Amino acid sequence: MTAMNMGASKSTFDLEDLVHRYQKQLRDEAFLYLYKRGIEEETIEQYRLGFDQGKIGFTVNPDVLSDYFANRVIIPVCDANGAVIELIGRAVDHREPKYKALLGIEDYMFNEQILEETEDIILCNGLFDVMSLAQARLPAVCIPHWFGFKDIHAERLKGKRVFICMGNDELGRRESVKIQTMLQETAAETYIVNLPESIRDLNDFFVKVQNPLETFMQLLNQTMEEAMLVPVAPDVKNITVYAEEYMKRYRGQVTGVSSGISRLDEVLYGGFQSGLYLICGAASSGKTMLMKQMADHIAEGQTPVVYVSWDMTSFELWARSIARIIGVEPQKVLNGKVDPEQINEANKAYLPISKMLWTLECSLDTTLDKVMGSIEKIASLADKTPVVFIDHLNRVPARASGHASSSDDHRTLITYALKQWSKEWNATVIAAMPGECSPNRFPEGIEACADVIMLLQPQEAKENQETEMTSVMLKLLKNRNGTLVDIPLSFQQEKAMFTEK
Repeated sequence: MTAMNMGASKSTFDLEDLVHRYQKQLRDEAFLYLYKRGIEEETIEQYRLGFDQGKIGFTVNPDVLSDYFANRVIIPVCDANGAVIELIGRAVDHREPKYKALLGIEDYMFNEQILEETEDIILCNGLFDVMSLAQARLPAVCIPHWFGFKDIHAERLKGKRVFICMGNDELGRRESVKIQTMLQETAAETYIVNLPESIRDLNDFFVKVQNPLETFMQLLNQTMEEAMLVPVAPDVKNITVYAEEYMKRYRGQVTGVSSGISRLDEVLYGGFQSGLYLICGAASSGKTMLMKQMADHIAEGQTPVVYVSWDMTSFELWARSIARIIGVEPQKVLNGKVDPEQINEANKAYLPISKMLWTLECSLDTTLDKVMGSIEKIASLADKTPVVFIDHLNRVPARASGHASSSDDHRTLITYALKQWSKEWNATVIAAMPGECSPNRFPEGIEACADVIMLLQPQEAKENQETEMTSVMLKLLKNRNGTLVDIPLSFQQEKAMFTEK
């Protein structure tokens, strides 16, 4: 999902006027889509749903909004007073992203007007979940998953009995636990509702299940009874989930994100999975070059990437990518010694990478919390949790006061925070950690947090007929779910590139 990133504000658009216009454009393809999702005509009218048929229809401020919502059902979002504050478009075909937000407002809850009328509320995953429950006369709200549940949302549920029913997959279950933890200080009671197997979400439940209201009420009552008997569900609840996950792996359906180094991908069972990966090495051993090469490779494969640097500027990182594309030393790009026409051509090649790559240039005032907030917003734009590169751990400030520390205790706290974030968001985090490391000398707390620890260790330099090549060993010092190996690499200084031997 994405938000319109054009500096739009409430004053830019007459949202009420847009709602009326989109309502008038409802066409057969929109009704067909809505009926397939079980949305009835009364609900269409109640939530003032509309449709944008694209260029055939009207345009409002053609330089800004023309065709933005083309072929999408338009869902108005209202505040607690009923005023329209946002428009969200859902594609009725297979175009991506599936959802688009006009203004990108983050602090609302869809259908939050209902909160004034009830002490019991169902917190679900999506807009259509809410509408399905509304048709059953059940009170529900949602926060579109691309923004995530925040403290401001928890405050709005203060004193409520909240039934949390997110997507019926691993991400949804993780989100449910996270939300329940956040609601401990505000909600009167919280319950996590697990849907039956093969059901994706509540909208899917109300479309597929016979007697859905009766069945769902039984599910709510069963959830409350079990929670009263045992506050923590036994593992039997997860046996099916575990078996499904195993069968995916057995069939080879679970793969990671390719690092661009085939031997490393093989050892990691397909590439980077969710978790915390550390790349260690002495100063000037090539950690940043390797991480930027990996980041570009991942972004080129159309997986979103966030590269966070407390060490280098965005320009310096861009120069390393451009140098690798051209095949010259980065210093030549940094010093302006490359023909501008070559730079222009390299930029064209870099364009598809740059569309999926965000660089966060940090200072000593940029705390990890600020970075994570930015990453969550980027995830909303990309409609997918990005792969995150952190360069490097020693520079991350401990507090907003801006004092960085290189002590083992501080680095342990940072690695623990990154590990927890990777679990919460099912994300891949790859971080550089300067310093000489070895299997026999590694801070215990950091070792415990990391899933994989790699050491980049230059071996020796030798002259080649065409270019100077440095032999480098990428040593896996820890691999939580795999074997330890040494992967020989070559670094070609004049091409700014690591290659496999």
